[in-house]
Amino acid sequence: MSGGRLVLPVVLSAIFVQLPDVTVTQLAASALQAGLGAGPGAVQLVLAGYTLTYECLLIPAARPGDRHGCRRLLVAGTVVFTAGSVPGAFAPTPRR
Repeated sequence: MSGGRLVLPVVLSAIFVQLPDVTVTQLAASALQAGLGAGPGAVQLVLAGYTLTYECLLIPAARPGDRHGCRRLLVAGTVVFTAGSVPGAFAPTPRR
């Protein structure tokens, strides 16, 4: 396969990583609330903050992609997403 034919599978795999993350988190909201001892407001705030941040940064991220290259920005975004998800996976409580 040439490099141009790999673009769609790579982009779709990046989207696939993000969409289940939001979906699973929303489906597990009641279990998160019970397990972490958080109130319903705290769980909804975390879900809304995550989704809103992602969607608000999606359009402005196109400019650095044009400037620095889409491949470089995709790799950097994947690294930042992973680095942000790992501490969240090990959080013992909703508070710091």
